[in-house]
Amino acid sequence: MEKNLELKFGDDIVGAVGNWGEKALAPVAIVGGNHVERCKANRGTFKENDIKLTEAHAFACSAFMNLVSRNAGKKIPEDVNTSQQINLLSHFMQGIHLCEEAIVEGLYVQAATLLRQEHEIISAVQELGIGCRKDGKTPHATVGVLKNMGKVYGDLSGAAHVSQSQLLHDIVEMERGELRGPSAFPIYHRDLARNLYSLHVCYIALMGRLTAEIHDAIGLGGASNDEEKMMVLAIATLHEEGLIEIEEAPLDKSIAEPEKAAN
Repeated sequence: MEKNLELKFGDDIVGAVGNWGEKALAPVAIVGGNHVERCKANRGTFKENDIKLTEAHAFACSAFMNLVSRNAGKKIPEDVNTSQQINLLSHFMQGIHLCEEAIVEGLYVQAATLLRQEHEIISAVQELGIGCRKDGKTPHATVGVLKNMGKVYGDLSGAAHVSQSQLLHDIVEMERGELRGPSAFPIYHRDLARNLYSLHVCYIALMGRLTAEIHDAIGLGGASNDEEKMMVLAIATLHEEGLIEIEEAPLDKSIAEPEKAAN
């Protein structure tokens, strides 16, 4: 590309360059570079505004990943359902970074698809645990620990299937003076990012607890005290930020016997 030729997004990049090598690479470099810069700026904005949420994510991830790490390679009893559960745990862990990246960098539709997959992996793990998993079928959305999350799953599905036109419009709309239109690059929406991020942290914590139960059932041992504490801290942070509600089960009896009156 000619040194004095300054091209930017909005130009006819292909028409402005002279050879086929530049025609093939210049648009990718210019548009892709703008995309990377915007994603980096969105990540910076997220961390600046919501550093507490990144701490919650770190606690949940570290607890889950450490639990997987310290039991990796150990021999387990041969069982088809257990083997499938372990496979799903690996798939879940491999997708964590990609899901977090999509949320904080403003790729919300892509994030919804990844969150929906996290939801379904948790469902499938639980179905295998109770022996009702049907291969080739989408896992039931409200099984076990996900019993109250049907609406959440429905909203994720609507975004993932790009069936909610107003949501899609709101995510990409930008204003420039009196002009309005869709942005070619990710736009940061704080409330949406916070809600999706908190859901992501919840899924990681839920998977951490399921992993502890699975490992305990096959003789590897459950979560350590530190891992349990880290998962609690992750959820507690989301609660403090006003992003989730924690239901407390009613007590059938007092926690401790009342002290006897002094004589």
